[in-house]
Amino acid sequence: METLVASFGTIIKEIRKEQKMTQKMLSQDICSQSVLSRIENNEELPNVVVMAQICQRLGVTIDHVMRLSHGKIRAVLKNFELTDLYFQQRDYRKLEQVLKSPEVTENLYEAADFQKYYYYLGVCEFTLRKNITQALSYLKEALSYSTLKDRTQVTDVEIQLVSCIGKIYGVAGKTAEARYYLSRSIQLFQETIQDRTKSEFTQIFYNYGSFLLHQGEIELSLEQVNQGIRWAQDKNSYYYLNDLFILKSLIYKKKGEINKALFYEELAQSVKKIAKSL
Repeated sequence: METLVASFGTIIKEIRKEQKMTQKMLSQDICSQSVLSRIENNEELPNVVVMAQICQRLGVTIDHVMRLSHGKIRAVLKNFELTDLYFQQRDYRKLEQVLKSPEVTENLYEAADFQKYYYYLGVCEFTLRKNITQALSYLKEALSYSTLKDRTQVTDVEIQLVSCIGKIYGVAGKTAEARYYLSRSIQLFQETIQDRTKSEFTQIFYNYGSFLLHQGEIELSLEQVNQGIRWAQDKNSYYYLNDLFILKSLIYKKKGEINKALFYEELAQSVKKIAKSL
C-alpha cells in the first residue's frame, strides 16, 4: 500500500500535468519551485498549509487526493482521453454514453474534470436533442468551475465553453447574450494565444463567424472565418475546416461573388472526403 509521502507527490504531479500547469505556476506564492519538485518526486511531504494551498490551486481537496491512487488516476485519465476522442470525432452519442457511465461519473474529483464533464454534457444535450434550456444549464455549471479563487490562467475548455454558450444563445435568438459570449471567447483566446495549441479552437471562429453572418456583418464574419482557417492550417488539422469553408462559401454568396462561393463549396467537399479517409 502506498504511503502518504509516496502517493501525495505522485498524484499532484499527474493532476498538474493533466491541467497543463507548470511547476512554476503551481508553486507561485506557495513554496519554491525546488520544494515543489521534491514534493512531486516523493522526497518531501509538505506541511498541511502548503498541502491545502497546492490542492486549492489544482481545484481538488486534500481528501480527494488522499482517496486516489496512482492507478486510479491513470484510469480516470484514460476515460477522459476517450471522451476527448469522441468529442473530436463529433460522435456525440458515444460521447454521452461514456459521460454517463459509472467509470466517469464516480471518478470526478478535480475542478477541471467537472468543468469538462458538464461542458461535454451541454454539447451533447444541444446537439442530440436541441434542448436549449438544459444545455445552457450544463454549460453554466461548467462555467462555475472557472470562478475558483487563485486561478492562474484561463483553460482551453473555458474558452471553448464560453463560445458554446454564445452559440446556443444565438440559436435561441438572444442576440446580445450571444454576441457577448462569442466575442469574449475570441478575446480570451487572443489574450493567451501563446499558451494555445489545440486544433479544436477552429470551432470558436466558426461559431462567431456564423453568428456575424446571420447578423449581416459580412466582412467581420469573413475575418473570423479566415482566422479559423489559418489556425487549422497551422495545426495541420481538419477539425471544423470543412464547416469553415462552407461558411466562407455562404459569405461570398452574400457578397454576390458566385465564382468564389463555388470554389470554397467544392473545397469544402474535398476537405470532407479527406477528413473521412483519415
